[in-house]
Amino acid sequence: MIARRLLSLLLAVGLTAGAFAGAARADSCSLAQMNANACTSYDGGFANLGITERQMLAYFDSGRYERDVASVDGRLDAYVTKRLHDRIKKPAVVFDIDDTSLSGYPYEKAHDFGFDEKSYEATEATGFPAIMPTLRLAQHLRAQGVAVFFITGRRTPLRAITIANLTKVGYPVPTGLYLRPVGDRAKSVIPFKSSTRAKIAAMGYTVLASVGDQWSDLRGGSAEQLFKLPNPMYFLP
Repeated sequence: MIARRLLSLLLAVGLTAGAFAGAARADSCSLAQMNANACTSYDGGFANLGITERQMLAYFDSGRYERDVASVDGRLDAYVTKRLHDRIKKPAVVFDIDDTSLSGYPYEKAHDFGFDEKSYEATEATGFPAIMPTLRLAQHLRAQGVAVFFITGRRTPLRAITIANLTKVGYPVPTGLYLRPVGDRAKSVIPFKSSTRAKIAAMGYTVLASVGDQWSDLRGGSAEQLFKLPNPMYFLP
């Protein structure tokens, strides 16, 4: 069954009709207002889902999304470069995978921003494309001698296809790849991801930065700086 994950996004970020500048509740307007495109409407207090989908498509397809990702990744790169001047021992950066390193947008677009397990697993098996600014960042960091780790909410049985996908699109072979155990039934990925970063730090690495598309990728400590990439498609706790 298709699950409209976009709906959970609207609830999570609070995009209500009143959030739009100058918008007011209105259930009727004059013909003159209509002709001037000056009418507003009240849709139960929620942003209109169809309009939001069109806005998201424009955001990705116009190149704005990739530019925003490049901006965040650029700040991460600048921070790490600055810290490397301090002669850090065993510097490391932690990456999330889905919609941080690999793009789920082609799948989301093809499925009207919906999701069903069977079609998604088929796409996982064939692989997702790289998010190019993040790919370039990972390659540059590795060239500078920085350890590249991946921590993902994907479950452990997907380890082989995940590493194959990453390396196929050009990511360096990771220093470590950590997938969420099948038995982990916590409502949030924060405990898993934060405890894994702590393990990396316990191995003597200095985790200079952690980058992800969800705040749950980043919360919980064990990284000097956190970098949040845009993701208007869905929300994960």
